[in-house]
Amino acid sequence: DVVANKQTDEDGYFLLTMTAGEELEEYGAGMDYVFVVDISGSMANEGKLRLATNVVDAFIGELGSEDRFEVITFNNAPTLHFQSFQTASADTKQKASQLLSSQRAAGGTSLRPAITTAYKYKDEDRPLNVVVLSDGMTQQDEQAELISLIGGAPESTRVFCVGIGNEVNRPLLKQLSERAGGLAAFVSLQDDFKRQSQAFRRKLMRPVATNVSISISGVDTFDVLPGALPDLFYGAPLRMIGRYKQGGTSLVTIRAEVMGQPFEQTVEVSLPKSSDDNPEIERMWAYSRVQQLMNEIREKGSGSNVESEIVRLCEGYSIVSEYASFIVLENDSEYKRWAIERRNATRVRRDDLARQRLQGEL
Repeated sequence: DVVANKQTDEDGYFLLTMTAGEELEEYGAGMDYVFVVDISGSMANEGKLRLATNVVDAFIGELGSEDRFEVITFNNAPTLHFQSFQTASADTKQKASQLLSSQRAAGGTSLRPAITTAYKYKDEDRPLNVVVLSDGMTQQDEQAELISLIGGAPESTRVFCVGIGNEVNRPLLKQLSERAGGLAAFVSLQDDFKRQSQAFRRKLMRPVATNVSISISGVDTFDVLPGALPDLFYGAPLRMIGRYKQGGTSLVTIRAEVMGQPFEQTVEVSLPKSSDDNPEIERMWAYSRVQQLMNEIREKGSGSNVESEIVRLCEGYSIVSEYASFIVLENDSEYKRWAIERRNATRVRRDDLARQRLQGEL
């Protein structure tokens, strides 16, 4: 599916969404799971720890007889509760439920040693799923090392992050999961944790499309995000957002591997030469670009050029970030200083008109 927006005499914006079809059969063989549960002091707030242990308990309850699992809790250091994989049975599920209910939140947060320990459980004959449940409030100086460690996961190992609670470091958890071929989910205090656990497991039970690439011909595209596409999971759409010059008919070619077999499909799409139906895509693109730059800062450290671009995007597209709030620029020289076009008022009017058109169609 592709939606786009383009003002006359300006570059356009497009959003491409790809979903996995129903034809993907569930993975029939057993899988290995290491649940890495944050029990640091921050998890005591708002019942986060109880929510995390409930999610793990519900997830383990859904495991099949061919699956195996281990539970690792961590604060300043990791604790291995079974010391080895346990085959999912009524007895081991009951033991896991009891140990999860006994956990108490205390101490600092150091996720890296827990991930390193989880990697040691990799069996070369079976896929390993490391499922991290945390609010992501790890130490700032650990984040770059953690991102590097996640990117070096053993073969056939994926890291999935489940953000727990209403106050959670979403960008970090998403970045960690995507670097290791997994995906992120977020469970708030108001959510049905059993339903969320079941939905998350269903995604893991379907084969993924790996090494995904999308090429567009016929229309000149640029500033396309993300630079490297993540794997595609059943029930978790993959999105690509970018900009384009002149509109027209284009060919979108999708290449990937599904269960080790090459997959390729080409579809024809039309990017409009002028359309004001989806003005929100402009800010969606800018927000994605800001998140990409923030990921770069977490991984490599900050720099004046990166920070300046974040400020320019945030002010130009009305986005809040660590580096920019809704600052009032009082004169033309301030706009020139940050290389910001004075177009927010125009964008707001266009958004209002699009909203009115949509309401008129309903």
